[in-house]
Amino acid sequence: MSPQEKVVSINPNVQSKPKGLSVPVKAYSDLAQKELKVLLRAMFDSADDTLFKLSDKASSNEQQERYFNAMRAVRLKRRQMETKFFEGFSKSFSDLSSGISIAARQQDKVSMESLSLVENEELEERVALETMSNKATSANKTTLSYLNKRIAYLLSKEDLAEADNPIAPINLCDHFAECINLLELEIEARLIVYKLFDQFVLSKLSDLYESLDTLLVTHGALPDLSPKKRQPASSGAQGGNDSSNSQGGAQGGVAAGDIKPIFRSLQKLLSQVQVSQHDVMVAAPAYQGPTQSVGQLCQTLSDLEVPSANDENELQGWLKFDIRENLRGAMRAGARDGRALPMSRKDNDAINLVAMLFEFILEDRNITPTIRAILARLQLPMVKLALQDQRFFDQKSHPARSLLNALASAAVGFNQESDRFQERLKFKIEEVVTRVCDDFETNLDLFDMLLADFQVFQEKESHRVALVTQRLQDAEEGKAKTEKARQWVKATLSQVTEAYRPLPEFVETLLSDAWSKVLFLNVLKSGFESEEWNEAVFTIEQMLWTVAGEHNRSTRPVLLKVIPMVQKKLRKGLNDVSFNPYDSSRLLKELETLQINMLKEASTKDGTPEELETSKNYLVKSHNPAERLRESDEELSPTETMAAIDQVLTQQSHDSDDDSLGEFLQKIDDFGAGSWFRMSKDEGEIRTKLAAALPKLDKYILVNHAGMKVHECGKVEFAKMLRDGRISLIDNGAVFDRALKSVVQNLRTPAS
Repeated sequence: MSPQEKVVSINPNVQSKPKGLSVPVKAYSDLAQKELKVLLRAMFDSADDTLFKLSDKASSNEQQERYFNAMRAVRLKRRQMETKFFEGFSKSFSDLSSGISIAARQQDKVSMESLSLVENEELEERVALETMSNKATSANKTTLSYLNKRIAYLLSKEDLAEADNPIAPINLCDHFAECINLLELEIEARLIVYKLFDQFVLSKLSDLYESLDTLLVTHGALPDLSPKKRQPASSGAQGGNDSSNSQGGAQGGVAAGDIKPIFRSLQKLLSQVQVSQHDVMVAAPAYQGPTQSVGQLCQTLSDLEVPSANDENELQGWLKFDIRENLRGAMRAGARDGRALPMSRKDNDAINLVAMLFEFILEDRNITPTIRAILARLQLPMVKLALQDQRFFDQKSHPARSLLNALASAAVGFNQESDRFQERLKFKIEEVVTRVCDDFETNLDLFDMLLADFQVFQEKESHRVALVTQRLQDAEEGKAKTEKARQWVKATLSQVTEAYRPLPEFVETLLSDAWSKVLFLNVLKSGFESEEWNEAVFTIEQMLWTVAGEHNRSTRPVLLKVIPMVQKKLRKGLNDVSFNPYDSSRLLKELETLQINMLKEASTKDGTPEELETSKNYLVKSHNPAERLRESDEELSPTETMAAIDQVLTQQSHDSDDDSLGEFLQKIDDFGAGSWFRMSKDEGEIRTKLAAALPKLDKYILVNHAGMKVHECGKVEFAKMLRDGRISLIDNGAVFDRALKSVVQNLRTPAS
């Protein structure tokens, strides 16, 4: 079955002669197409990343190839798919203006009862499309009904079927299904792409529909249809003598009953403090006349003279930009006969609150001055937004708040020195801010779209940094493992040789320079409780017993058997670690000479029956590496010895502690990997992140924004830096939430 045959279109094409669109419908089409392009762009970007990750994590070569081919197909056909989607989209509007019913096409759609007659793969796709469409329709049922009535009014129809609205979910799914037919994808990959379309397009339609509804009202399409559903921007479109003029009414566009509890609480706090110096020509409490509409205020804000964003020096001017003072001056300058309409108290409160929020943000040391200056440009669009939508103050998940938080959080590690990574980040933040400043008027879903786009960018950058950081962490953990292995080998040699000291110089050399490498390799490869490790340690004990033990005629038979065994083990071990052959031969030759001398001395001494029994037992143990030659109640097990070494190392790192460090040592234990810090260095302040904490080895690794190591220190040094203020934790919580908390605290405890 060809790709084109695999999906039965929800809306089969109907040929028609298109007619020109009326001005309102054309504006409706243009706005929808503009925002859908942004959503589709984010969806295709995510599809590329998602399919690549799936390919990278595939459990089989076949599955890996399937996802990789899908990624490649989407990447190559992306432009064609976008073109085909909007061709179908434009045709739907042409059919609408021509009077051709799109809904009539749905009669050809296969009913759910007949799905059992199609192939399994086609069934899966149909069910996926039906589910996506129904879910999006259900989630936007009310707004879609308003849109349908307004479009019907503009087309002089009594009503409009849902499927006749070109931007209805059922039609968008149909256009996308046609796009998918351009790809030769297996069902598993197709369903993943459908899921992404649902996630990045269909689930974001609610804000688009609200914007379209507002647009149609501004064109006079049934403006009184649902006054409680009106978007704030509509009041501006209707002029200054609308419902916003009524005392206690929907000033600024949102009905009083729609004002959220947090905003209402903030209004109460504002009313209790003196903010008159910031009030922007606000109406007196007893004022009964007309007030400035939200639309008029937003237009005045758009006309303000603002600092340039193209020059670095002029950009810093935004840090001192007082939006309230500038708005007051603009309102007076534009007043007729020197008298301007006042604004409502609610609108004034919204402006004051946004200005106070940005006062905090623009003084926040957690954000570098360069990024603060860029974010300062958001004051204007955020004031416009707050005038239109008081949910801005109440909803933590509000897209504008989320976007501001994401921009500030991404720049937490931004340093003043320039590099490629930071230039990319700065450029992206400037791009997002510029789009908000240039494009936002009433379209609230712009923030959601820009947030999705920025998150895609940030995921790519974070993935790149994570790879560098992970390599660094792996290297540091490898160094830590190596360091601990050396400590373990050193402690083991000290423990095993203690009873035989003093030792001949060449034996010390054999152990410290040669056999220590064998022990080191064994502990790294197999661990300190492995059979290989026990074998290597027991070889030392055997060797020491042959050259430094008490021997006589009773032990001589055992010596004759053990000496060749020890020589063989030593030679093999040294060969395995590629020890210098010349040095190896020399040391083993000297050892052999000493062992022969021990044999000669043993033949001249008499032994007791007890010594003979001990020798026999030792001969048995020599064939079992797990048995230790020297045993006592005080001897520690390998695990206990390792714990003792860790304790010694930790204690050594704290030997220089003083009482003033206790609080800061505790703080270090609470820091998690990924915590950001400001650190003072000779060249100035830098931002650095805790990449790895290795407390057992007293090592803390700090990296920069690109994941490169900039500092390494022990716990005591870290604590001293905290105490002395040379390093301090950066609060990387949501900047909007921190700003709002600060505003509330300032309003509750105003300065005297």
